[in-house]
Amino acid sequence: MAFTSKDIEIFIFTRNRPAMCRQALESVLAQKSLGDIFLLDNSTDDKTEEFIKNYPQVKYIRTQPDKPFANFITAQSLMSKPYTMVLHDDDLIHPQYLGLALKALTKYRDISFISAKSFCFYTNIPPKEYTMPRSLNDKHYLIDNQADFALGFWTSPSPSWSGSIIKSEFYKNADISLLQKKFGKIFDWPMMIETMKVGKAIIFVDGNCIFYRLHKGQDSFNESTSISIENLTNWLKVYKHFSETNDYLRKVYFFQSVGNAITNHTKFVSKKAKEKLPPEKLIRYLTDNNIITPKMALYYKYRKNIFAKIFFHYIKKQYRNYYNKMIKKI
Repeated sequence: MAFTSKDIEIFIFTRNRPAMCRQALESVLAQKSLGDIFLLDNSTDDKTEEFIKNYPQVKYIRTQPDKPFANFITAQSLMSKPYTMVLHDDDLIHPQYLGLALKALTKYRDISFISAKSFCFYTNIPPKEYTMPRSLNDKHYLIDNQADFALGFWTSPSPSWSGSIIKSEFYKNADISLLQKKFGKIFDWPMMIETMKVGKAIIFVDGNCIFYRLHKGQDSFNESTSISIENLTNWLKVYKHFSETNDYLRKVYFFQSVGNAITNHTKFVSKKAKEKLPPEKLIRYLTDNNIITPKMALYYKYRKNIFAKIFFHYIKKQYRNYYNKMIKKI
């Protein structure tokens, strides 16, 4: 079956970032062909509504600023095409990205998820890799089961939510309130993993497909939306569960679990919770609750030791090669 851009609806989620939102929208409009574009605006002011008047081809919808996940819930009610792309207002996509995704959809059957590795940038002005784009490479990971997909977030594939293209039926069935209650604001990866209960995932290797902007205004840096230790524990349990399906994925979990726990603890857990449970106590807590093992904690402690690096190099290479075998070309 040949898919066209009419089979993909695009939703841009925005809140109080008119300048960045305009850039995100322009990156979408630069695609060769497009289906319906919705701009869902959760802003507390009218600045985005004002500039969008210059884009009559975009369907603008104002959502309730005080309603949690108003943009997401509104998008769920509007989805009517086989696939949905969600783009956050601070991110950008390469002008060839949608065309590349359509080629993949046409080549393979039963695709549930399409995304790519992302290019991170830190400025208000888009990087030259975006403003002077080169042609995209069509190399991609073809992942055909949920466990490989889940642990892929912790190693080479590592796809982005923003800019991802997901079967609309999975989005429509997502219980965003339940996900937020269970994982807090780090619900995005578990949500994407849920989409892969059936079907295959395409993750493009080219890091210029999606441009992910890091800035102080992100929710990541918002203390008022910090996560709890319970949220973090639930998040880790997802990966622990899928790691138990084969020896290669167990290795990924062994090497990456403590580092991921510490990173999310540092970035997302509330200051109050971090004071009560600093990193050394967190590791003890996770060990006591069977989320990690003493050997995992020991590896993390000595991971920068030159002898440990040499000893574990071959083992790490095994699981990296495991994912490399999934790389294909269109």
